[in-house]
Amino acid sequence: MEKDDSARTREEEESPDNPTFGARSRTVGRWDKARQWVLLEGDRTVVAGGLLAIILAAYTALELVGFTAVQEFNALSTAFGAFVSGNVTLITVVLSINQLVLSQALTSVGEIEDNIEGVSDFRERVRQETGQEVTPEEPAPFLEMLLRSTREEAIRLHRATVATGNNDLRTDAKEVTERLTDHIDHVVTLLDRPDTGVFGALASTLSTNYARELNAVRRIQVRYESQLSEEGIEALENITRRIKDVDIARQYFKAMYIQEELSYFSRLLLYVGVPAQFITVAALVAMSKSGSSLSGLPVTLPLLAPIVVTVAFTPLAMLFSFVLRVATVAQNTISPAQFTTPRDKS
Repeated sequence: MEKDDSARTREEEESPDNPTFGARSRTVGRWDKARQWVLLEGDRTVVAGGLLAIILAAYTALELVGFTAVQEFNALSTAFGAFVSGNVTLITVVLSINQLVLSQALTSVGEIEDNIEGVSDFRERVRQETGQEVTPEEPAPFLEMLLRSTREEAIRLHRATVATGNNDLRTDAKEVTERLTDHIDHVVTLLDRPDTGVFGALASTLSTNYARELNAVRRIQVRYESQLSEEGIEALENITRRIKDVDIARQYFKAMYIQEELSYFSRLLLYVGVPAQFITVAALVAMSKSGSSLSGLPVTLPLLAPIVVTVAFTPLAMLFSFVLRVATVAQNTISPAQFTTPRDKS
């Protein structure tokens, strides 16, 4: 069976886990892998630590060449004062985020019941339509079940159309089924990785947008309705339902992930923010006691200044690393399955 070379090449290039990823250019491949790690895959504390290491190295280098060498402490104390006030504002914003997250959970009994019933109805409908005894309770196996069911229906469609006498119907059905099966095989491979939680399940489908496949299915239904067998019509309808179910599950898991991530980030930022504030304030008080002279301060202060500056940047680095991933997830899941954007096609 012939492949859609352009679609397959694009999918391979977008997949960091593909063994041929970056084969055309090792430099570009390594950059893309590093970018993927920073945006999504890397531990957020490690990403923040890497940013702080860069800040420490940059400030130290500037101090060694005399650009930020401590001559008088008025400018440095002003900078530390700005850090103190800025970090207080940042921590206040974190408390607001906590209130926002909590407000999503503090709902009335009726809203909680409606939410639970809605999820239960969705799971039961999926269970019946996929013929499962029970549906998995974890995100990754649940998505994998939906995708495997979609793949089975795609193969069923191919079998129902391969024996027809209409070459156009066979070609159109073959194109959509190959795109679906190739993509699903790739995503299922990612979902099969160990310890795939809510974010792992969500990250495996970030590049997924089925608007093209839904349109292709509709086009087949409209163009060849009179030539399709009953099995082919049923397979097309099931593919449409499964694709919609995948997107519903993905959007629900996104809401779960964002609440979980923001809660964890808020707690972690408070853990690092208070010590950072203490160290920065202590350095500011020490400089205020000495006035503008060097004699009142230890001779090691020029060595400690880069460390204090780096510590003062810690809350901002944590904010950067977590918001970077949340924003990336939100940007890549902004389009529902019914629509697409120019960025989704690129």
